[in-house]
Amino acid sequence: MWTELDNHGFENEVDYLKSLKKEDSYTFSYSFEYIAKNHGNDDYDIDTATMEVRVEWSDPQAGYVIAYNVADMYKIDPAQGNSDAKGFYESDVYWRLLTDLSNLGIDSDRIAT
Repeated sequence: MWTELDNHGFENEVDYLKSLKKEDSYTFSYSFEYIAKNHGNDDYDIDTATMEVRVEWSDPQAGYVIAYNVADMYKIDPAQGNSDAKGFYESDVYWRLLTDLSNLGIDSDRIAT
């Protein structure tokens, strides 16, 4: 973390953050489960879908920007008890992505908000 007292040799925080850049972009694929059919009484048919996650460096934001897409989202019915893509990302995929990024030497503080 950059502070005025501990500036890591950089004049400002933006320059420091830019120095932490690894590659320009990364692409990940994560499978997750969803409810294909809810029969009631805790009886479910489960299926899997894949979320594609793109992590790309942004100079203006001095960090990595994350975008995700689920090509088969049209198959996932909220009426069966499912979330939307954002819900699946936040509850399941995000944590796996952070682990994979950490393994690449990219800490969560390098992700632009």
